[in-house]
Amino acid sequence: MPEQEKRGWKKRFAEEMTAFGTSVVYLWLLLSVFALHRSIILSEHGIPYGLWEGLIFALVNSLILGKFVLIAEALDAGERLQDKPLLYSILFKSAVFASILMVCHLVEEWLIRMRHGGVAPEGGTTLAETLSLCVIVFVALIPFFTAREYARVVGKEEMKSLFLRRRTNSVKLRES
Repeated sequence: MPEQEKRGWKKRFAEEMTAFGTSVVYLWLLLSVFALHRSIILSEHGIPYGLWEGLIFALVNSLILGKFVLIAEALDAGERLQDKPLLYSILFKSAVFASILMVCHLVEEWLIRMRHGGVAPEGGTTLAETLSLCVIVFVALIPFFTAREYARVVGKEEMKSLFLRRRTNSVKLRES
């Protein structure tokens, strides 16, 4: 393999792992906050809930969803929305991935139920809780996909420059 192709492959791999890692960290933080919230609410009602178990499921779900994000980007999911305003693509991707996350959540609940002998443990998820969680996740994914879509449009380097580099030529506010 020529040296230039090898470098290109390594660079693409590093970019994909960075994108995957960023996705996983954001999603894990989001899902961990949900696990913590659930733990607090259930403990207030005297219902046992394993926070560590919730954090592990949050990590597994974030890894799965992060992989789905990479696959969707590789397949250009939502490509037909690229000539539309960014808002359409952002909302579409937020809805799709909130739905995928809900499927992961339902599988998680099923696994917990099987661990307890097929019986729903105290504090099991209700339909109303699942639907409200789906709406909350949808809203929480909007900033995530806003950043990703913005980076796609203006370029990753410009995005990094805006968020991570010191701005020397900052615009000063005019006094009224």
